[in-house]
Amino acid sequence: MNIYSILFVGLIAFQPALAAPVSSEILAKGSQSWDGAPIEYRQGPAELTVQRIRVSAGGEAVALPIHCHTIPLAAYVTQGSVRVVKTSGEERIFKSGDAFIEVMNQWHKGIFVEDTELIVVYAGAKDVPISFKQDEGSPLAASCN
Repeated sequence: MNIYSILFVGLIAFQPALAAPVSSEILAKGSQSWDGAPIEYRQGPAELTVQRIRVSAGGEAVALPIHCHTIPLAAYVTQGSVRVVKTSGEERIFKSGDAFIEVMNQWHKGIFVEDTELIVVYAGAKDVPISFKQDEGSPLAASCN
């Protein structure tokens, strides 16, 4: 046995001690948002955005303004909870550890009653806003119902 064989056998023997365990878990996957509406991509040069949203509610209800997304997005609740309410009245609560595909082309708002943190990934297009408020008068508002 030469020195290279000895080193190779030695590395194999110690590999479990050197290698860190790796795991992978898909948290959300689909072609529809949480309400069953289809996800569609916008035309144009792709632009991904990863955003951390922190809301300090302290037991009082904090509501985001009514807004709309015309691009696909997925969110992961790292802490707290959010109640997403569409203007139609349909709603859903997402808690810490939940991942979801958010509604697009629909007016909605998030309501928080506890300190909450979300990580949101937007699959957008260059120069297309990730969201806009209902009272903003955006030309994209015609896409939202």
